[in-house]
Amino acid sequence: MTTVTAELDTSTVTAVAATARDWARALSAESGLAVGHAQLEAIFSTVVGELMDLARFEPFPVPAARAVGRRLAESPFDRTRMLASATRALLGFAPGEPGSLVATRWPFVASHAIDSYAEALQQRALAQQERHLTAAVSVRVQEIAALHHRLRHEATHDSLTDLANRSLLQERVRLMATDRSRGVGLLLIDLDDFKQINDRFGHAIGDEVLVEIARRLRVTCPDETVVCRYGGDEFVLALPAHRNTLSELAIRILAALQDPVRSSSGQVPVSASVGTAYCPPERACDFADLLRSADRAMYRAKTAGKRRFALSDLDEDESEPEHLDAPVDLAARRNLVAG
Repeated sequence: MTTVTAELDTSTVTAVAATARDWARALSAESGLAVGHAQLEAIFSTVVGELMDLARFEPFPVPAARAVGRRLAESPFDRTRMLASATRALLGFAPGEPGSLVATRWPFVASHAIDSYAEALQQRALAQQERHLTAAVSVRVQEIAALHHRLRHEATHDSLTDLANRSLLQERVRLMATDRSRGVGLLLIDLDDFKQINDRFGHAIGDEVLVEIARRLRVTCPDETVVCRYGGDEFVLALPAHRNTLSELAIRILAALQDPVRSSSGQVPVSASVGTAYCPPERACDFADLLRSADRAMYRAKTAGKRRFALSDLDEDESEPEHLDAPVDLAARRNLVAG
C-alpha cells in the first residue's frame, strides 16, 4: 500500500478548523458531554485530519477509515448521539483542489466513517436495550417471586390475625409426626363467652380482641409452635413435644389470656378454656383423631366451669379439668409463666 503525499495548503487548514469549530458548536449544547468546546474542536480536527491522510493511500484502507468512525461512539461521546452533526460536518467538508485525489476520495472516506459510526451507535443501543431488558426481566422475576410468596402466605394464613390457617396447621402436624424422638401435642383454645363480647361491644371490637389474643399466643408459645386460628374464636396450637410439657404450656396460655383486652371501646374481659391432646412418637399420628381428642377435653373444661384446661391422650383415659385458680399454687404458676 502506498501513499500520495501532499502538503495541506492554507485554505485547507482553515477549512478543517472551520469544520471542526462548526461541528463542536453544533454538539456543545448536547447533555452528557464531559469536555469543553475547545477540546471538542481539537478532537474533531484530529478526526478530519486522519481521514484526509487515509484518503491519500492507494489502495484506500477501508478498515482504517471505519475504525476512525467507530471512535466517535467512544469516550467522551459514549453518552450522546451526534450522527446528524457528524454527517453534516464530514459530508459537507470539501478538502483539496477540485479534481484532486483527496477531493475525489473524500465523499467515499467520509461515508465509510459515518456508516461505521452509525453501526457502532446501533450496537451500543442494542447493548443498552439488552441491559435494560435483563434488568426488567430481573425486576419482573422478583415481582413474580414476591407475588407467589404473598399468595402462598394468603393461602395458608388467616386474613384477620395472620396466624396459620387449617391447611397449614395440618401440613405442619404431618411434618411433626415424622420426628420419632418426640410426640405431637395439640391444644384447642376456645374463648369463653365470646358471643357476648360481639353482642355487647360489636363485631369490630370482637375482631380487635381476636387480634390481641393471637398476639398473646405468639408471645407465649415456644418457637416451634404452630399457632392457628381454626375458626371463629377457636385457636389450635401444635408443637413437637413430650407428654409432660402440655400442662405447662396450657398453664402459660391461661395466664396469658386472663387479663382484659384494651380495645378502642375500653377494657374487654376475656378468658379461655383449653383442651389438650397428645400423640406419642411410637404411634401413627392422625390429625383428625388428635383434634377430636383435644376438642373433647376442651368441652370438659367448659362444662367444668371454664377458665381451665383438661388433658387428654389418644390412648388413655381423660383426666379431670384443672382450673387456673385450683389448689395448685397460682403464684408458683405465674412464676412458671414468667420464666
